[in-house]
Amino acid sequence: MTAPVSTAHATIAEARSEDAPAIAAIHLTARRQAMPYLRLAHTDDHTREYFARVVGDRPQAWWVARHKCRVIGYMLVDGESLDQLYVSPCWQGQGFGSALLDKAKTLSPDRLVLWTFERNERARAFYEARGFRRIDQTEGKNEEGEPDVQYEWRKTL
Repeated sequence: MTAPVSTAHATIAEARSEDAPAIAAIHLTARRQAMPYLRLAHTDDHTREYFARVVGDRPQAWWVARHKCRVIGYMLVDGESLDQLYVSPCWQGQGFGSALLDKAKTLSPDRLVLWTFERNERARAFYEARGFRRIDQTEGKNEEGEPDVQYEWRKTL
């Protein structure tokens, strides 16, 4: 088990299965508030069941940001792939997403790749400001049918 990383405001640690309800709530809330245009590919109940099933299954892949023991953000890192990074809307803009991303870079120190929806300008600006560059795009080859952009970060020497 990897030791948690503490920042000035949050602790980044491997997620536990009991974190699944908080992760699902963050996922649902963040998507609704940041991307109201997004077609919902799954019901809320299906989303909650998904997280209950997978969080904790591969503990070194699921990570959470905790502030005073409360889960306020999460990410999924699988090798070089950063599949999800969400922070609860009421905690955004306070460095917690950056703390999660810094942890992802320690887990995959040479390269990270991710997809984000093209219309999610805030996410795109977040990643671009942290050294990610656009490498690909689709016209909606995802569950939501939404155009998306692939980003890559590489360690600079």
